[in-house]
Parts: sequence; C-alpha cells; structure tokens
Amino acid sequence: MDVGASHKSKPRATASCHPCRTRKVKCNRLSPCAACITRGIQGECKYSAPNEDRQAIAQAEIITELRGQVNQIRDQIAQRGAYRPAFDDFEEEEEEAAVMEIVYSALRLGSEDLVWHIVGRIRNGEDLRDLAKDVARDIGIEDDISV
Repeated sequence: MDVGASHKSKPRATASCHPCRTRKVKCNRLSPCAACITRGIQGECKYSAPNEDRQAIAQAEIITELRGQVNQIRDQIAQRGAYRPAFDDFEEEEEEAAVMEIVYSALRLGSEDLVWHIVGRIRNGEDLRDLAKDVARDIGIEDDISV
C-alpha cells in the first residue's frame, strides 16, 4: 500500500471569485470583491463556493493571522523579559507568572475584540500587571487572583 495515498488531504473549497482566479490575483472575497470593483467589473464578480464555505475559509484565515500575531507578541514579551534584571524573590516571580498566564489565557481564549484590545495595549507599551488586572476584572476573576 502506498503511504502517500493514505494521507491525502481534503481539497480546499475555492473561495476567490471567478475573475480573480482567472487573473491569478488576490481576492478579498467580498461581494463584489475589491479587485473587481477596481477593474469596474462588479457584475462579473461571481463565486462558485457557497457563502457558508467562503465565510468558514475567511474565518480560518483570520484565526491563522491572529495566531501569528500572538506568536509575535509572545516573542516580543520574551525578548523584553530577557533584558529585565532577575527577580529578587520568589513571590515576584510567581506574580509575574500569574500576570503572564492571565494575559496569555485572554489572548488564547478571548473574543476577537478582546484579543485586538489586548494587542493594542501591549503595543502601546502598557504595563502587563495593569493589563492583567483589567482583564481579570473584565472576566470576573479578580477575587481569585492577587496581581
């Protein structure tokens, strides 16, 4: 039995409109898409995949993009942590771990709006302790933690 034949993946549904597929250009998958509007052929912007399939594909791409951004933020946080002086006592280390866990959990499990809000605050250089306190208060676990 051929090993490669048993591991075939499902074919992915085509999500781009017909004109974009024909021209081999990026399609933003709206109806009509930006490329067709730019070319002035809004009437020709048709899709072969049903709306539900196109929405699922678009959501999967957004999730992939957000995961990439989360990984970049994790790297930035790790790099910033490398330049900090070592903690003097164990309690501060535990507090820092709790802060990071709250922020990480919110990024991993939160709604898209919450994730973008947190990302914006991190990019603005906000102290992670303040951010973790606000997130804990927003999700109702502020009494369960001591940050």
